[in-house]
Amino acid sequence: MKNINSSKKISLLCYGVSALFFFTIGLWGVFLSAGDEMGYCLLNFYIVMPLTTLIASLIISLKKGYLFWFYPVFVGLLGIIIPFVVFSTFDGIDLFFAFFPALIGLIIGLIIRVKIKKNLK
Repeated sequence: MKNINSSKKISLLCYGVSALFFFTIGLWGVFLSAGDEMGYCLLNFYIVMPLTTLIASLIISLKKGYLFWFYPVFVGLLGIIIPFVVFSTFDGIDLFFAFFPALIGLIIGLIIRVKIKKNLK
């Protein structure tokens, strides 16, 4: 059996954890009871999604994970699909839930990685 290298393991782990979080958020949203929408939105769209994507993209970019540049697109699409499935609406603000925090984490991770490499030389 072929061994998977470290960068692919990191990427698979971060992609998988993010997909699991997003799937759980979407599933929870489908079974919302009346009156729970505000709490659901605040907790998931403004706290859980951005923190999950920021931390995972930071880890992927620091470790130079496999397809690290694709992660913001992946979670950005999930961040658009979940509100559409739950509320049957599409807004431009959906990108702020996952895409932009992932992009910020990616940029911060790349900057840190470059500074660490400069200090080692």
